[in-house]
Amino acid sequence: MIITHNMQIEGHELVALSFNPDAFGTPIILIHGITASVGTWIADGESLFAQYGPVYALSLPGHYPAVLPSDFQQDDLTAEMIARVLTAAIRELIGEQTAVLVGHSTGAFAVLAIAAHAPEITHSVICIAGFAQGRWIGPLGIAQRVVPHGAIGKIVFKAAYLSNRRPRWWFKASLRIYAADPSVIFAFPFIDAIIDNSRPYYKHLDLDAMAHYFIVMPDIDIETWLPRISAPTLILVGDSDPIVPSAQSDLIAAHVPHAQLNVLKGVGHVPMFERYDDYTRMVDEWLREPSVPI
Repeated sequence: MIITHNMQIEGHELVALSFNPDAFGTPIILIHGITASVGTWIADGESLFAQYGPVYALSLPGHYPAVLPSDFQQDDLTAEMIARVLTAAIRELIGEQTAVLVGHSTGAFAVLAIAAHAPEITHSVICIAGFAQGRWIGPLGIAQRVVPHGAIGKIVFKAAYLSNRRPRWWFKASLRIYAADPSVIFAFPFIDAIIDNSRPYYKHLDLDAMAHYFIVMPDIDIETWLPRISAPTLILVGDSDPIVPSAQSDLIAAHVPHAQLNVLKGVGHVPMFERYDDYTRMVDEWLREPSVPI
């Protein structure tokens, strides 16, 4: 049974789904990527991670069903705000316990920021296709360059995302931009369930909030924060990521003191879909015993 938690933090409405709150073990916090949602994690939250402890899928600020404060301004979107607000949400969910922080893409950026900001709540970190510097490539990089161009830029940006709200087949087809080999995504046995879990949230995305992210992220850089991350950190990355330069994972591994970098050959931005067996094996091994390099 999935339980929904609604939280009010600094004017933000945040939402978390808990899958097994009474489970024994270290709590696991899952944070999704840009324009995704807590629904993205439903399959993994109820299977891969649930065997290790209570699992919570937490929304990024402004990602439906989360809502930004009514007086929110674009300049309010900073790495410091994301780390501070999400840390407060995690404390509300798990109290004074420590947590395994798991993030994908912008969610991985967020868990790195949290681990640097609040090491006292961080048991370990899993960074999947993450980044410290938010300048993207491929279609999302194009969107970052388009949206700052006044009203026209925002209209073009919103039109692109609105198109994915229409037929289900179009939404599914749009996932090809994230993969090194799109056929692998479409062959993934759980892809239809993930689409059905995610699409209802996607239809309600606040595109003004998303525009804030696409405008601000290229200038965000937490490289200097990384040495403050004291928790064991697993970095999973595909060497053919078409959205986040894989060099970002090299940078993270070079600056986080206790990091282990696992590179998946021929894999793009979504290793959990493109190389599911390797992804689950690596995550499983890490959750059983996070390693700290000597």
